[in-house]
Formats: sequence, C-alpha cells, structure tokens
Amino acid sequence: DPLVWGRYLAGPLGHCMECHSAPGPQGAPDLDKGLGAGGMAFNGPWGTSVAGNITPKGLARYNDADLKRVITTGVRPDGSRLKPPMGTSYYAHLKAADLDALVAYLRSLPAR
Repeated sequence: DPLVWGRYLAGPLGHCMECHSAPGPQGAPDLDKGLGAGGMAFNGPWGTSVAGNITPKGLARYNDADLKRVITTGVRPDGSRLKPPMGTSYYAHLKAADLDALVAYLRSLPAR
C-alpha cells in the first residue's frame, strides 16, 4: 500500500514528521494536533530555519514533480534553496516508487 509505505518513509525512516510537525506546549513535535503543520525552528550556523507546512495546505503550490524536486534537491521551483537541517542528500537517491509513496502520503494528511 503506497500510503502505508509513504507514512513509514515520512515517519520513522525519514523523520519528516519530527521536524515538520508543529511544536506542542513542551516544544516537542505535536504528532497528533500538529502533524505536518510545520513551525519548528532550527538554529545553526546558517541562521534560523523554520520547517514548512507539509500538509496539503502547505504543499498546494507544488505539483508532484515540483515537490519531488524540492525533496531530492532542496531547490524550490522559484530557484530558492531550502536551509539545513533539511536532509536532501539523504532523499536524493530515493527510488521513483518511494518518492511517489512519500508524496501520496503527504497529500493524504489533514490540511493544517
């Protein structure tokens, strides 16, 4: 089932949901109420990056091909680059079927 596989890729394997879920009251990702909603801030030598909303609401501006390109290269359609800690180097070698499953799962999330 592509959605089950996509959930696995986005969850325990790829850690997408840990970074891209809204922080709860204690600062940890709220995987119930904030799943995929973004907002987690990451400070580093690059400055501060804030994880984007990866629910259908946040991904509405991307078609599937654009989204796959962003995930695997870190480059948005407008040419701007994602900041760390986005692990595009880890996702760059995903097989096409895995990327399809990941995108299908993200598009199946409740819009937040």
